[in-house]
Amino acid sequence: MRFQFALLILFLNMGLSNTFGQEVGIDETVTTKELFKSGNYRGALREYELKLAKDSNNLEYKHKIGVCHLYINEDKTKAIPYLKEVVEKDPLNIPAIFDLGRAYHLSLDFDNAIEQFETFIEKESEELVKENSERQIEMCNNGKKLIKYPIDVTFENLGRFINSPYPDFSPFVPEDEAYLIFSSRRKENRGSLFDFDGFNPSDVYLSNVKKGVFKRSQNIAVINTESEEETAGISPDGSQILIYVDDIFQNIYGNIYLAQRRGRSFQGLKSIGSTINSNTSIETSACLSYDGELLFFASDKKEGMGGTDIYYAKKMPDGKWGKPINLGDGINTKYNEDYPTLLKDGKTLFFSSEGHNSMGGYDLFSSNWNETKETWSTPNNIGYPINTPDDNMNISFSSQWDNEMEEARNKYAYISAWREGGFGDLDIYRVTFNSVAPLLTAITGSISAKIPIDNSIYQILYHYSKGNVRIALPEQCHPWKVKGWKFIEEKEVKVRPGYEYKTSLYFESNGQKKIFSSKKYPKGDPKYKFKHAKTNLIKKKNYVPEKTQYEYKLLPEASIQITHLKTNETYNYVPSENGTYVAILTPGRYEVVVSADLFMPITETLILYDKSSFEAEIKKDFIFEPPPQEE
Repeated sequence: MRFQFALLILFLNMGLSNTFGQEVGIDETVTTKELFKSGNYRGALREYELKLAKDSNNLEYKHKIGVCHLYINEDKTKAIPYLKEVVEKDPLNIPAIFDLGRAYHLSLDFDNAIEQFETFIEKESEELVKENSERQIEMCNNGKKLIKYPIDVTFENLGRFINSPYPDFSPFVPEDEAYLIFSSRRKENRGSLFDFDGFNPSDVYLSNVKKGVFKRSQNIAVINTESEEETAGISPDGSQILIYVDDIFQNIYGNIYLAQRRGRSFQGLKSIGSTINSNTSIETSACLSYDGELLFFASDKKEGMGGTDIYYAKKMPDGKWGKPINLGDGINTKYNEDYPTLLKDGKTLFFSSEGHNSMGGYDLFSSNWNETKETWSTPNNIGYPINTPDDNMNISFSSQWDNEMEEARNKYAYISAWREGGFGDLDIYRVTFNSVAPLLTAITGSISAKIPIDNSIYQILYHYSKGNVRIALPEQCHPWKVKGWKFIEEKEVKVRPGYEYKTSLYFESNGQKKIFSSKKYPKGDPKYKFKHAKTNLIKKKNYVPEKTQYEYKLLPEASIQITHLKTNETYNYVPSENGTYVAILTPGRYEVVVSADLFMPITETLILYDKSSFEAEIKKDFIFEPPPQEE
């Protein structure tokens, strides 16, 4: 990682094959001690475990295995049994006492950690080393306070499209979360040489958002080289990204470069300028203010307060950066500070620090600029479980504008961490601050039924009776003045399209039966004697049906049930009197069931996107299809 790539030249002669750290190929000339000393803890762990298998009582091997577990991104409790045994069986191994304290510390067992550090101080004679242990005790006490009041956050691993079995770290997003950039040391990186710890040099990766989801990350070829490139920062609007470059082939030793966004990728790197970058210092990370007029960056300039400090510089009229100004002892300490991130409001600064009230290693802090006093507020540790006793280096916030409150909401942020259930090393996580109200999507629309327009015609049939016999006659035959037939009633009957009523009139003449239609029959002719009438509904010949026309009827009596498919939370809504509805929901995936009497329920999946795909309002109408028509 940082400051390390120059050591690659040393390893060109050490025969390290280009494989993942857990399966490091090692030349016979490279000793296990050299692997351990160089920081290749995965390779050293493998070798010491092989040695321990042959010499199970060797305390040196157990000590080294314990230390390897401390430096590998994994469950730190694995180190405790080895180091505890070493301390119990070899009380004179003073460094092992300190290492056991660190193992407890990193495992959140602060009381046991303090006990070990205090024992170490009693036995250690070197003041500088004792001072470090005293600082460890301070951080343990800080941790005991911080874990009593954990912040309400949720962690979401970004999954296999982003993370790998290798270190994935330093994530940054623009305010709208349209894309994600991060550093990775995966084996497919462009650099074919090993860094000192057995991993490939870092490359920068990009994942764009589509429909609220990060797509498979891609190596940014125009930025990455055989050397070390890491994400260092981003402008709030995402138009520019800042990259840390350590390239021995170009005589660049830890400086900040800038790349402009172009389409869905980036242009090549340009130095941020000689007033910021220096041959005598290392610039590790940076960020830009929303208006692009301020640059905050971390550097180990010799005039600093110790380690890396955070500086800022103003943009001059000629577009170059002015003289860097140290943020002072309110922010910087004698320890290291890094990864400044200025929020959209231009007043809230996040950064990482080994100082202040860190609970171990680097913790993340926030500070607010007081315009009246022109000072930064006392840094606030953002809290556990985002901060842990291990290094927590950077955090990148999205910013969602709330029109009603007229302010930005910082509900989501991105960090890198090792967490149980991850992909094997540092992974990228999206952090949700549950105490911050989410932006909501309003789904509005109507609920209606699709009703076929009835093209039927209506016809009046006139009913007559004679004794027990009853007939129905069309209008052409009314009134029916045949003797003995009495008018009973008239009825309106429905005649569906393609059908018609046909009446047959039966007469008798000279002993013969004859049939007449209702349009032409022997009305009043004494030679014909009426016998009976039949009226039937029959299909028309060669009928070509017209295209069905529909009308839409609003259904205020309908109901809506919406279920969040991840949490199984259910919400019920009813339309207003005019059949319209409003549902207010957070981004997510939902099942919507709309019900109404006489209709089959409507079931649909509704996806409300977040990130750059977020929509504040969506119109969605639900329309019930007509039931099947009976023939």
